Amino acid sequence: MRVEDVSAVYAVQAQVYVAAMVEPQSLLFERLQVAPDSAWVAEDEAGVGAYLAAYPSVTGKISALGADFAPASAANALYLHDMAVAPRLAGQGVAARLFEAAIQLARQRSYAALCLVSVQNTLSFWQHFGFEQETMLTPEQEALLATYSGSAYYCLRHLP
Repeated sequence: MRVEDVSAVYAVQAQVYVAAMVEPQSLLFERLQVAPDSAWVAEDEAGVGAYLAAYPSVTGKISALGADFAPASAANALYLHDMAVAPRLAGQGVAARLFEAAIQLARQRSYAALCLVSVQNTLSFWQHFGFEQETMLTPEQEALLATYSGSAYYCLRHLP
């Protein structure tokens, strides 16, 4: 992802997420500045149509909706904060290719896991990619999940 992609990323986000979960374009820009090597886009002839934004983290640390990225200095996981695929690219394997880029980065950095918050009925999608829902959450973690609209689940995928 490049700085010039941020407005297109915002447009994809607005197409895919419910209004309560669309994060400001300025926040997307700030996150790109903090973790530029863990943000990817997918393009077609119409331009950016999908993206994945992640950052180095630690397992068990949930990121609230609308929070700044706070990369961990002693990271053991790649936190996949946001992935969206515009309807025009749906069903073409774009999400799987973006996810593969994240796995490659996590393995290059010898991270033990990938983590994320599943929203908008995507739990089975993420389970297909090897994620498991973490159910033993602290009250603080539950409160962070509550910042998301609708049902939200903290999920982990351990890497061999």
